[in-house]
Amino acid sequence: MADEEKLPIPPTFLEKLLFYTTATFVLLATFSLFAFLFLVPFVIEPAFTTIFMQFDPVAALCVTTQVKHLLGVSNCSWASCREGCTKDLFECTQIRVNYKLGYAPNISATEYEALIRAERSLRNYDYENYESPLEKNYPEMEEQELPEPIPTGLQGNDSEWYFTGARLFPNVKGCGYPPILNCTIFYGKYKPIGNNYSCYYSRVDPGLVITELDMWQNTLNLVYAMAIPIPSFFISVIYLTFAYFKIYNQEEESEQAPLQSDAEAMATGDDGKPTTPGSDTFREDLACFGHQLKMQLANEKPKEGFESNSPAISNSASLSGTKSSFVNA
Repeated sequence: MADEEKLPIPPTFLEKLLFYTTATFVLLATFSLFAFLFLVPFVIEPAFTTIFMQFDPVAALCVTTQVKHLLGVSNCSWASCREGCTKDLFECTQIRVNYKLGYAPNISATEYEALIRAERSLRNYDYENYESPLEKNYPEMEEQELPEPIPTGLQGNDSEWYFTGARLFPNVKGCGYPPILNCTIFYGKYKPIGNNYSCYYSRVDPGLVITELDMWQNTLNLVYAMAIPIPSFFISVIYLTFAYFKIYNQEEESEQAPLQSDAEAMATGDDGKPTTPGSDTFREDLACFGHQLKMQLANEKPKEGFESNSPAISNSASLSGTKSSFVNA
């Protein structure tokens, strides 16, 4: 075939390696970014909150004292357990507990009691001319029977409980997803009134109590959630930036070099000066082109004139002339 199609040049091994490497880093950067955005609300933020709340690693003794089942968004400001951390609450179960601090294995009972007193920071002061409101008589209220209020909050040194009316959660967020968290099992274990179990309270907010605490696993999850996606994303971005400005830029320059040299040769003359309509080089090239065109036309014109002006010679005349010349000879 005269016009054969040019076969595509197969890529070299280095070109294939460069292509697959770039594609790998593009996918790595994309997945790392989305993985980090997914881990922020589900792993990173709860892990930081668990650390900042400063839960006591020594378990306390909790007893369920109050359970409420409420309906409506306005009534459900919090729930002891919910499956799903983003949905709105229209139905909730709230569990409140009383807890007392447990005993640490390395200190005596007297030292631990002193520790509890120091941690509560309750001091007894004597005030002069102070009349307790309990000593006053209110005749107008004697006939009314008021329900006894349930004490909540930190208790005094003479109380059996360290804190009463604390909110109970499975973790610091109070939410999760199966199979890690199953609210049906959680309520079945901690909902019955009077149940005793171990719990962990927050030193920052003593009214917050959780049932499970593993600081080592919490720190490990935080390290994994940050140490894998973040470096992977930055390494991918660094490579892609380097490849764009160095590797691919050099390839484009090498491909455009022959075209650029031809363009420079056409744009400049023998003396290296740029060719413009007003330059000497441009006029010389134009005159040379005109001279070559005239010579070509001159060579073609006489040939055409000779062929048109020469008389036609018949075959009979040519034969008679040949015959007479042969007889005379």
